[in-house]
Amino acid sequence: MHRKFCSGTAAALALVFIALSHTPGDGQTAAAPFTFHSGQSMYIVAFHCFRQQVLVDAAQGTMTQADSVNLELGMEREVRKRIEQWGYFKVAEKPSDADFVFLVSVDDAAIEGLAISFEGYRGHFKSKFDLDALRDVAYARYLAGPLKLASSGRLTDRLIKDFRAKIEQGPAPTHK
Repeated sequence: MHRKFCSGTAAALALVFIALSHTPGDGQTAAAPFTFHSGQSMYIVAFHCFRQQVLVDAAQGTMTQADSVNLELGMEREVRKRIEQWGYFKVAEKPSDADFVFLVSVDDAAIEGLAISFEGYRGHFKSKFDLDALRDVAYARYLAGPLKLASSGRLTDRLIKDFRAKIEQGPAPTHK
């Protein structure tokens, strides 16, 4: 009898907890989708990622490969110049003043631009670099290249051309 009462009480309590867990939250709504519009401000960061050997154990001479990130100030200046010529976005001097961060990954013959939130930038670029996580949280991604005769000017022109074409064709970013 006691065992039957306990199992019945446990089942009733489980149903109550399930019912309470499905009640709507007070004032909690899904975040509005991010959309680009004229006049928004962007913070630009250009970088180059490469693999580097790192000494793990000096006594045994153990080495491992690690990702290293170098900032590309020259490419950042090129991107900024093209964005300012376009006039659609303003360029912010610090990330906290921007509506979004425009991360520009530079390769030898190609370039990639990611429009991300400040939180995504801080969490996956500044704290711990993770390119896959950056791509996952990006509002949008823009690519240019590979080019046979790649220069910073040609790559930047193509990147901003892709960015501009996608912005002008309508709202693409809908998440994060």
